[in-house]
Amino acid sequence: MMRPELIGRFFWRELKRADVLIMLFAILLAVASVVSLARFSEVLSQAFNRKGSSFLAADLVLRYSQPLPKALSAKIEQSGLTQSRQTRFSTMLIHDDAMQLGAVYAVDNHYPLRGEVKVADSLTGAVQVASGGPAPGAIWLDPRLAQALGVKRGDSIEVGYASLKLTRFLIEAPDVGLNVFAAAPPALMNQADLAATRIIQPGSRVSWRWLFTGSPKALKDFEASFDGELPPSAEFTDISRANSPISVALKRADRFLLLSSLMGVLLAAVAIGVAARRFCDSHIDTVALIKALGGSRRQVVALFAGQLLLVLGTGSLLGLGVGLGLVKVLVAQYGDMLPKELPPATWEPLWLGLAVGSICTLAFAAWPLWRLLKVPPIHVWREGAGQQGQGRSHYLLVLVALFAAVGLFTRDLKLTLAVAAGVGVAVVAVAVVSMVLLKLLGRTRHLGGAWRLAVAGLERRRGATLVQLGSFTLALMLMILVQLIKTDLLADWQKSLPEDAPNYFVVNVAPQEVQDVESFLGQYGTQSSDLYPVVRARLVAINGEETSEPGAEGDDNARGGRVGIDRELNLTWRQSLPPQNTLLEGKWWPEDDAQGEVSVESGVAKRLNLKLGDSVTFRLGADDFSAKVTSIRKVDWQSMQPNFFMIFSPAVLKDFPASYIASFHLDSQYRPQLAELLRGHPTLTLIDVDAILSQIRSLIGQVALALQFVWVLVVAASLLVLLAAVQASLDERRRDLGVLRTLGASDKTLFRALGIEFLLLGALAGLMAGLTSQLSLYLLQTQVLELPVNLHWLLAVSALVGGAIGVALPALLRLWPLLRRTPLRLIQS
Repeated sequence: MMRPELIGRFFWRELKRADVLIMLFAILLAVASVVSLARFSEVLSQAFNRKGSSFLAADLVLRYSQPLPKALSAKIEQSGLTQSRQTRFSTMLIHDDAMQLGAVYAVDNHYPLRGEVKVADSLTGAVQVASGGPAPGAIWLDPRLAQALGVKRGDSIEVGYASLKLTRFLIEAPDVGLNVFAAAPPALMNQADLAATRIIQPGSRVSWRWLFTGSPKALKDFEASFDGELPPSAEFTDISRANSPISVALKRADRFLLLSSLMGVLLAAVAIGVAARRFCDSHIDTVALIKALGGSRRQVVALFAGQLLLVLGTGSLLGLGVGLGLVKVLVAQYGDMLPKELPPATWEPLWLGLAVGSICTLAFAAWPLWRLLKVPPIHVWREGAGQQGQGRSHYLLVLVALFAAVGLFTRDLKLTLAVAAGVGVAVVAVAVVSMVLLKLLGRTRHLGGAWRLAVAGLERRRGATLVQLGSFTLALMLMILVQLIKTDLLADWQKSLPEDAPNYFVVNVAPQEVQDVESFLGQYGTQSSDLYPVVRARLVAINGEETSEPGAEGDDNARGGRVGIDRELNLTWRQSLPPQNTLLEGKWWPEDDAQGEVSVESGVAKRLNLKLGDSVTFRLGADDFSAKVTSIRKVDWQSMQPNFFMIFSPAVLKDFPASYIASFHLDSQYRPQLAELLRGHPTLTLIDVDAILSQIRSLIGQVALALQFVWVLVVAASLLVLLAAVQASLDERRRDLGVLRTLGASDKTLFRALGIEFLLLGALAGLMAGLTSQLSLYLLQTQVLELPVNLHWLLAVSALVGGAIGVALPALLRLWPLLRRTPLRLIQS
């Protein structure tokens, strides 16, 4: 039995070895990367979601066009989540002889669960934050509604059969007034007064909403408990699922942080693998000697498995401490960009870091350790006896373990498969190309001198050369990839949200007001869109077959109709394809088109199973009209421009009465002129989206700081890979240098040979890294991050130069001490 104190002394002695230190630091880096990024992502994610949730007034929202069945309502009441109920409808609000259409939000005493309601006591009074919604018997009106009705605070407003007192003016509410197609300005009333209005009757157009807040796990479990129980048209939504610029930014930020941290972990795993192999190979003589002196296999296992576990344990514990310390430093450094109340720490980042570090270490070290244990005693007298090469089973074990670690870390099958495929293709491509390039280099040995020594060294250590070349290529490729994605991601965000991005929508523009609005936009507005005509109609048939509305009362699709859309759609018409729209199929109609044609957004086309040539029929009031699908479009929903599911040719809709909508950017200095426009046209509805833009820009700033942190980790992991790869061939290089020095080679010649060797390795690795990074970038841009394709092929040339310098410089610094030793010391060591 191997005594524990002997294992401890052996471990303490081994800590002075460079390969053990590299392996320990690689484990430390892998664990610290996972722990710090998992915890920091936890903080950022909840910060992002908390900000985004303020636009929904909740973390999770359940929407339905009817009251829920009693069993589901009881289940909601028993959920234990903080909740609020809301009912939405449009109706005429009356004061004396004045009438005005209003979008009414009936809320309870818990509203809002997230965000703030801002009100004023008069139309020109100071804005203040309300502690909740209106009390029973009270109503809050948007200033536009109040002006249209000619009311002041304290006046009575008739809502159906109920008379409510105007107590405050509604300036802003989390989920109120952000619908650019809203037909009327908003009003807030209490849920308790809803029955007294008698407005909700069978067939009324009403939307019921249930708002929830709670821990992410509690919300996820709550939503999952309704699987298969909700009516077809009832749906849960949160900020990550909303089709908005904020949700798109959240998804991209989350995926990039995950992807970048994953690359750091993969690099650390490679460093662990190279260092573990070097550690085991350097102890072959020790194991043979122990066995030759009578040591048992069990003692050898105890000694070296104990070393591995001590290195893993030490590296993991240090990694946990460093990871948590990095999070504290980041929070302290960027605290002003993070929420004041950070989410409570969980155990997940800790066990995740330990699990990923352990999987990578044990998988990479398993086969080298097994080979070490198989070394026979005869190796003491005959070097190389009984040694085995790298088995296929080891490669399979490493790939399976990496796949498991990636899957455990990402919990995203699509991303895991993409990374596995990308790494697998890169490894095979690098191996094949490396062998071909080494063969070609072998034909240049006739050049003589330092070049010949360098090429001969690469050929003689073919196995080690391939490992080094693969390690250098992977390190450089992932560094390049993280930098490119970071640059492209931020550039795409900045491009989609420039400083002059539209910050206002003007809606409900009557035909006779179009000229005045266009004149105003031409004089004061910038980046303004066209004025789009809008009509609302309901889809009633596809190819002559009536559509059914999923979830409608009494409708179980027994009539066999095609599934349609259970609400009216906002439709428009125009002569040309709008900006930010891309044709995927079909063609746009000609200018002289007199037939009925329609262009359909790709998501709706997929949902309704529409194809080119299909006919769709809509009902507007008592009139039906049809059009032929002649194109399918992709729409950029985060463009801050008016977007539509259906765009018709002018011949179809131009004779129907319509209102108009536009978006524009207005500098703050022109707000008095905007107020003048609204006074002259009181029926116009203006929606200020500056708050949304500010949230997105804040989000970009938070992601940018996370990117800097991730970049440092990836660079550190890359340097570890470079050092581990150089260290792996150190013994063989030491022997070669000793022999060459003994045979009369000068320091200058040997230095040149080493420089040429690593310049060649770095240049080849840089070239392959530049090429493979472009292929990986294409896959990530199109399949994972949903970014526009933007490749950088010229980077391959700069990567060649950068790789040569980046590899040769640290390698020569590490090997320089060997050149200062005498031949005798080199051979003896």
